[in-house]
Amino acid sequence: MKAIVINRHGGPDVLEPADLPPPRPQPGEVLVRVAAAAVNPADGKWRAGMFESFAPVGFPHILGYDVAGEVVDGEGFAPGERVFGMLDPFRKGGYAEMVAVAADHLARVPDGLDLPTAAAIPTAGLTGLQMVERGLDLQAGQRLLLTGALGAVGRFALFAAKERGVHVIAAVRAAHRDAVRALGAEEVIALGEEDWNGASFDHVIDTVGGAAVGRLCRHLRRGGRLLTAATTPIPGDGLPAAPEFFAVIPSGPDAARLAAAVAAGKVAVPIACILPLDQAAEAQRLVEAGGLNGKVILTN
Repeated sequence: MKAIVINRHGGPDVLEPADLPPPRPQPGEVLVRVAAAAVNPADGKWRAGMFESFAPVGFPHILGYDVAGEVVDGEGFAPGERVFGMLDPFRKGGYAEMVAVAADHLARVPDGLDLPTAAAIPTAGLTGLQMVERGLDLQAGQRLLLTGALGAVGRFALFAAKERGVHVIAAVRAAHRDAVRALGAEEVIALGEEDWNGASFDHVIDTVGGAAVGRLCRHLRRGGRLLTAATTPIPGDGLPAAPEFFAVIPSGPDAARLAAAVAAGKVAVPIACILPLDQAAEAQRLVEAGGLNGKVILTN
């Protein structure tokens, strides 16, 4: 099968095409013919070797967490069914024509949802949803500071928080104030202009990291928690709570809920561009450059 692999750590230029045997699904797995794979910021961090000290990979290694496509064979799904899901973060394998996925990591793609959009949902959507529900178990009326609320993770966290009746204070770039209000944020703070005089926050969900977020987190109430999905550190000196890094877990049932919400128009998944699989290096360059306001998708 065609795949894009890395044989060493480095910049986007280390991504190269390869012809590999298709994976053989193990008991409990499904073989999926990949139609679309999302490019996430973490892909470039694995490529660069950021996690090598505690999660080394063997070479050749296929990157890519998020896929959508059609079932070839396996448990729990019929051949030809359209499915999508998040792969095991340590195995990955999405930048390929086929991938073996744990059946409980997959969900069916709802009618009316195209496969590139489905591929854009899993890692970002599951992270946002699970930070709200599993990480903090937010309750109606609580005050949540959400940073990067228009980003891939942030918009799903905003959706999940609003579904629970949470009062969301969104921290975004000044140019995005109106857009995040339109998505349901009750209050908005412009990052870089953090002169906050409002009530304290019960909890914080961060997707940005950095010093500006740290300044806002000084307004977290005692006993509140600060969850972050960002790899940029938040300076912790003087904060009411230490930042806690949140690790997402693949979940077919959670993915199914998110896809239903996207299909119903309750949450949008912007796509910045769609490129063929053999342009994976360019796709990662685009993601690392930032400023896209949407996901980058690779297609077979």
